[in-house]
Amino acid sequence: MSRAQPRVSGGALSGRRLRTPASGTRPATAIVRSAIFDRPDIGAVVDGAKVVDFYAGAGYLGIEALSRGAESVDFVERNGSACAVIRRNIDELGLSNRARVHRLPVERCFSRIPLDPDLIFIDPPYRVDALAVIEAFVARASLPEGSIAVWRRQTSTSGGVAPPPVRIGDLVRIDQRRYGDGAIDTYRAEAPT
Repeated sequence: MSRAQPRVSGGALSGRRLRTPASGTRPATAIVRSAIFDRPDIGAVVDGAKVVDFYAGAGYLGIEALSRGAESVDFVERNGSACAVIRRNIDELGLSNRARVHRLPVERCFSRIPLDPDLIFIDPPYRVDALAVIEAFVARASLPEGSIAVWRRQTSTSGGVAPPPVRIGDLVRIDQRRYGDGAIDTYRAEAPT
């Protein structure tokens, strides 16, 4: 039995098909993407946003943001085949002029991406603790007040990393939701203290 091909779940490109890497990524399902983007706090930020998609994998979160009106997305992914799929998806969807794909480890991307994004996706492989990378990015960034960071992770009870802190620099957690063996933590940037 074959799996249904993933599709963009909302916005101007809703229903358009997405290609999937053969292996090595854990693409966000349509249910997870809808759970993120249908929230009012995300919806209020995404239109016209500069977005950074860390550990982009197949790029579905960033593509979803572009479909829903983001101005631009910087995809950061180290896996070459995943980057090729992101590029192919953005080309086929006509998004090349609003997207950049960076094939390198997240820890080495800070000089190549905007340091003032309105929306940040952090979606590492489940067993990777991204806290040190997020802390390093936030220390260098000039996050606009009200910008949002969404961290998708496996819960510690199902073999994942420890729960993240309530505060990471200027980012303060405003929501935490569980979805099966995963969780989505949402942070909002406060004015620098």
